[in-house]
Amino acid sequence: MMMQGSERVFQVSTERELSDLHVLKSRAQKADEKRMREVAAEFESLFVQELFKSMRRTIPKSDYLNGGLRQDIFEDMLYQEYARKISHSGGLGLGDMVYRYLLSTQKEKPLE
Repeated sequence: MMMQGSERVFQVSTERELSDLHVLKSRAQKADEKRMREVAAEFESLFVQELFKSMRRTIPKSDYLNGGLRQDIFEDMLYQEYARKISHSGGLGLGDMVYRYLLSTQKEKPLE
């Protein structure tokens, strides 16, 4: 009878530990999902920034407004901020597609 009681205590203890593991796993998944969302938004931001740079190269530079290196740095920073704002306000939808793809690659692994 003593063995059955200790087995029951062990079983309850194990069930509680598994429950705690499930809670921790759930928290980690939520943190991972948040991080995936951030990564997807940053990817979209970089993509939009490259679009801006490509468009800028198609515009001929004039001697009147050519500010040299300082102007190039300013424009890079300006387009970087534009891209970040576009991405974080819904953007092109590319960030959402990347996020959904990242989620689909995460396989649910059962705890043992």
